[in-house]
Amino acid sequence: MAATTRPSGALDLIVFGVAASVAALAVAASRITEILSPGGPSVTLEAEAASASLGLTAGATVEAIVVRAPDLGAGGRAWMIAAVLVAASAAIVVAAALMRVALAVRRGRVFTGGATRALTVIAGTLMVAVFAWPIVDGMGRQHAAQSLGIRFETLSMLDLLPLLPLLLAAVAAAVLAAAFAQGERLQRDTEGLV
Repeated sequence: MAATTRPSGALDLIVFGVAASVAALAVAASRITEILSPGGPSVTLEAEAASASLGLTAGATVEAIVVRAPDLGAGGRAWMIAAVLVAASAAIVVAAALMRVALAVRRGRVFTGGATRALTVIAGTLMVAVFAWPIVDGMGRQHAAQSLGIRFETLSMLDLLPLLPLLLAAVAAAVLAAAFAQGERLQRDTEGLV
């Protein structure tokens, strides 16, 4: 009877998952502290919208500016905090689900219900985050721009373009979940024959 070998990389993934979760919490705490500070949160705005308010000439080559919004109201701060919580929660849930898959791989039981469910959770979490975060973040930035007297451009589909890799990762995780479910069924069928 041959001894089964255990992949050593799974333990590394667990350590990196815990580190990523701690980092996500630290970044979220830092950003929430900044949002709640009396100086207001820093907000990146399109230069076109801000150039008129700042009195910049038409030939200025500013693409984006970062400003503080000290007069941002409670509603705008709540939207910004919600955006931070969406991003941090998504990172922690995905890290935890990846650790679940890593543990299944480490035990040599790859095609199990837990690994399949973890991949489904990853796909769903990333999908929700890709569409929820820009909306919630946009609402916070809109309130900040209005508190500064700057016209805010509404979100467009092009605003989702930087999030395309996350969307593709969600689709890949969904495909892997389907493959793992098929592997789980095949494993059950084979074990029933023996």
